Amino acid sequence: MAAHARFEVAEVGDDGSSSGGSSPASVSGPSDSDGSSSTADEFPDARELRRRIAPPPSTSSTTGEQVSFHSTSPTSLCVLSDIDRHMRTMVVLLPAFACPAAAPRAEALARWLGGFDLGWVLEMGVDGSCRGLPRREVGRRVRVWTQAWSTMDRVFRLRHREVRNPINDAAAVQLAALGELASASAGAMLKLAAAVAALGSSPSTLLAALDVYVPVSEVYPGLARMFSWCAGAASHPVPAAANAALAALVDAARRCVRGLPASIRAHYPWRMPQGGEVHPCVGFWMGYFRCMLRNRVSLYLVLAGGRGDGDGDLAPWEGGLVVGELISCLEAVLEEKSGELAFPGLRQVFMLNNTHAIVRRAVRSDLAMFLPPGWARAREERMEGYVKSYLDASWAPVVSRLAVAVAAAAKPAAVSVLRRRRDPLAAFYAALENACSSQRCWKVPSPALRRVLRRTASEHVVPVYRRYLDEAEAPAAARAVEDVEQQLSELFEG
Repeated sequence: MAAHARFEVAEVGDDGSSSGGSSPASVSGPSDSDGSSSTADEFPDARELRRRIAPPPSTSSTTGEQVSFHSTSPTSLCVLSDIDRHMRTMVVLLPAFACPAAAPRAEALARWLGGFDLGWVLEMGVDGSCRGLPRREVGRRVRVWTQAWSTMDRVFRLRHREVRNPINDAAAVQLAALGELASASAGAMLKLAAAVAALGSSPSTLLAALDVYVPVSEVYPGLARMFSWCAGAASHPVPAAANAALAALVDAARRCVRGLPASIRAHYPWRMPQGGEVHPCVGFWMGYFRCMLRNRVSLYLVLAGGRGDGDGDLAPWEGGLVVGELISCLEAVLEEKSGELAFPGLRQVFMLNNTHAIVRRAVRSDLAMFLPPGWARAREERMEGYVKSYLDASWAPVVSRLAVAVAAAAKPAAVSVLRRRRDPLAAFYAALENACSSQRCWKVPSPALRRVLRRTASEHVVPVYRRYLDEAEAPAAARAVEDVEQQLSELFEG
């Protein structure tokens, strides 16, 4: 019966579902269509991992001392190669920034940014030039911009250390030219920040704003020291423009967070799956929440100011309150949309599938760190309620045909009345066939949920049927109990 339908976090993790929907990978980087990867399942113990990757010590033939050699990864070699290449380019271009002529500077800046695949920033305006770009292209540009800005900062700092020791007239000229190049680069790079901040209040805008916020807030304070080498440093426009860009990004991010509940309702096509399976929006939004928390420090700083202006604001960031509220909003929309599934029991199966998918993606990812205590257990209890409601809607009407007959057979005075009524066994078989033929096409992707639903349906139907065969005057042609059990074991094959 329903009392046996108990869910635990460990059981929830047992899911063979392949339906996760799309993910916001177009803006946020790696795909999260499954949303359920577990590092514990994929990687060995940390000590074992260190043992595997640690290079073996070698013995010096001359000193007898053990010397450990640490290999350089291909990624590190690639980064070092890029920095060396940009350093050589910088040496060639710096003379152009040591003279006041505008044309050589503009040509040198275009060549400098082109080396980072950033020539397009010179073509951007400050009036939201990203508006006409596809979402995927905006995401690609943000990723390229972020990576290039980090590399550019390293190149500036390395060149600064090389030039300033010792300080002389030639070094002073080099430092001034380096500051001018840094200033021109920063001013051009800020165009993307301004363009992202000017985008609308879409989910992709929030991810882009958080991605841009990190390098602007981390890199510009250091580069501001370079601006001090430029003439008129006291009133240099770039630091002020950086502060304005940060403020605009914060405003845009807060606006997007306030608009997320509305986006959850309208952003994804809400066509209901007729088999009751997991809606694609679950994979999309749970993956999106993970991408949002990828820049959790920036998100914290953005939301730390408390409630913004306007209706429908989310509460300030307090231990993941925003994440919990957004998941609750998703669950509320699923509950509301499930009303479109009118077949008895299908609505409960749909909510069971989707709640299971939400819990699975949350507890097996870093989202679990930002949810309140007892969050998963509350959903498990909710799933138990869905199973009970499913039994009441789907199988209570079926077994009621036999339950009345069993009760009447216990009263001799009522036997004649029972015989005058329609054969209860025939009515039971008809109702059973109707329910099984429909539910055989329903989809329950999780093997754990399929086992639970089949077991509870069997425990709800088979005992009543067996009792009827034992106590009522069942015909010889009645089906065997094993045949009924076999029918119930074929439910939810999709």
